[in-house]
Amino acid sequence: MRWMLTAAMAAMLAATPAISQNRPAAGPAATAKEAQVEGFRNARFGMTEAQVRDAIGKDFKLSGDAIQRVEEPTERTTALIVKVNDLLPESGPAVIAYLLGYKTKKLFRVNVIWGQEIGSPTKPEQIVGTANALRNYLLGQGYRQEGLILNQSLGDDNVLVFQGNDVHGRLTELILGIAKKPPAKPDAQPEVAGASLRLSYVEKPKEPDIYRVPGGF
Repeated sequence: MRWMLTAAMAAMLAATPAISQNRPAAGPAATAKEAQVEGFRNARFGMTEAQVRDAIGKDFKLSGDAIQRVEEPTERTTALIVKVNDLLPESGPAVIAYLLGYKTKKLFRVNVIWGQEIGSPTKPEQIVGTANALRNYLLGQGYRQEGLILNQSLGDDNVLVFQGNDVHGRLTELILGIAKKPPAKPDAQPEVAGASLRLSYVEKPKEPDIYRVPGGF
């Protein structure tokens, strides 16, 4: 899937300027509050599969076949996947993937996904609105100023709406993508086909618990 940000969508995101990794942010993020990235709701990093299932039950009243278990063959991780409606107002359905590590078999990452990537018909402007709302919320949570990034273009495909670390180096990342379809006429502008949004909470972004081919192989 090729994602591109239209001028209109970019304008909707432009309420907050981009912040580079080498320049401290000003505004709501500069508070005495300290972010603590520990997982997602009741699911905490380091939990076993059984514990994550219990957490999903507490958070969303889901169990059994409502929790899909998927093995990732390359990284050799396990994902517990659920679908939740109206996780945030006007955001449409979301899919939440809880990733269990290759070695530890414990929770090390959570991805929350909205929009076209999961086959949702949610309107692009609703996805962008959700991205803005989440960015503004995260800015008030006390993430470290060092490495804080807002609304940074990732080439033609995606926008890094938010990236921040807590004091332990655990990561929160929010990425928006806009998909286009070819124009109906050669001189026309491409039309927006949909939008996707991915929110990730990561325990050890520099040392993910995934399979790697051993050195000296």
